Amino acid sequence: MALPHNETHRLVNTATGKALTADGRRVRQGKPDGDDPAQRWRLTPVPATRHTVVVRNTAGGMLLTVAGAAGHNGAEVVLDDDRGGAPHQLWRLVPLRSGEHALANLASGKYLDLWDGDSGAEPRLAQHDFWHGPQQRWSLRPAGRRRNTRAVLTLVRDEPEFFPIWLRYYSRFFAPEDIHVLEHQPAPDLAPDDRFHRIPVHHDEFSSDWHRDVVQQHQHDLVDRYDVVLSTDVDEIVAPDPRHGDLGRYIDRFDQDFVNCTGYEVLHLDDREPALDPGRGVLAQRSTWFANPLYAKPLLATVPMTWLGGFHERIDHATNHDPDLYLIHLHRMDYQICHRRHLRRTTHRTAQDDIDNYRGYQNRIVEPAEFRHWFHHDRVNGDPVRPEPIPEHWRDVV
Repeated sequence: MALPHNETHRLVNTATGKALTADGRRVRQGKPDGDDPAQRWRLTPVPATRHTVVVRNTAGGMLLTVAGAAGHNGAEVVLDDDRGGAPHQLWRLVPLRSGEHALANLASGKYLDLWDGDSGAEPRLAQHDFWHGPQQRWSLRPAGRRRNTRAVLTLVRDEPEFFPIWLRYYSRFFAPEDIHVLEHQPAPDLAPDDRFHRIPVHHDEFSSDWHRDVVQQHQHDLVDRYDVVLSTDVDEIVAPDPRHGDLGRYIDRFDQDFVNCTGYEVLHLDDREPALDPGRGVLAQRSTWFANPLYAKPLLATVPMTWLGGFHERIDHATNHDPDLYLIHLHRMDYQICHRRHLRRTTHRTAQDDIDNYRGYQNRIVEPAEFRHWFHHDRVNGDPVRPEPIPEHWRDVV
């Protein structure tokens, strides 16, 4: 790999997904952040070489160094002042088939290693013989501040309660021309709406496979034009932990192929909480949600995605989970709104194959006693609902 001069990169470890971060003369790791100067490393080729570099942190100017010029496995790697081309401060970049790199120290011949794949903030950075372990593989990611272009995509039909909430949230982070709404069986007299890009789609019946296929086709088209594409159902809010920033900032620095969310469902305690006021934030009016791994969906991507029906996972079952990126499922945000929505869906034609195989069965539950049991007790994946308090720092997100 020929590295451009005077460009900076983040060094992201494959085992942890975290970036090397300078901290005085030590090296820690943290969530990749293109705005953090302590995560910026300039890999400068050594004169008269093609693959040997010094690895300099741009915040403090010190170099990645094998402590004491040691030659044994497990010797610590630290930051030190520039020693004028000393071999224990020089590293050979070794490209790997995965597109990642290994870094071999010129003095010892051993490789930069995140000891034991430690995912903590204060790991032990060392050198070791090469064995192709994930803690020896590093992604070199540009550390520039270019803002990613982005689009968001959904499909709707008869969603008078959920679509305004969806649009209000995503309009904070996407321009109107970048909000793509597939309108299933739209009314012929729909008025133009300059808040988003409307795309009519016609299909006589709804099926989970058809839904997947039409959204997937548009996702493929969009990701050819945008850096990052987010595809969600209309009752899904994708948001990072607000203590770490908002969705716009997350997308700005997103540079992976795709990411899986952490799924939570909002739960209306209808025996003690009032009906939802559409003029106020949802989470400010609700006290409870529950974890649901069914909604750990891979929805944010920089590459064409191939999903199973429902978008719950990729066809190849690959995952890349970020515990700090949440998918907040609003289906149960209000008891009566949810019941009305189910009743509306019984008027839409549904593919017999979906009915026979219980796909989306929860959306067809309308009988009062059965609906109440499902609403409060059925997590859909066979496990019971286990309510948790919604943390205060989430109250203003949606």
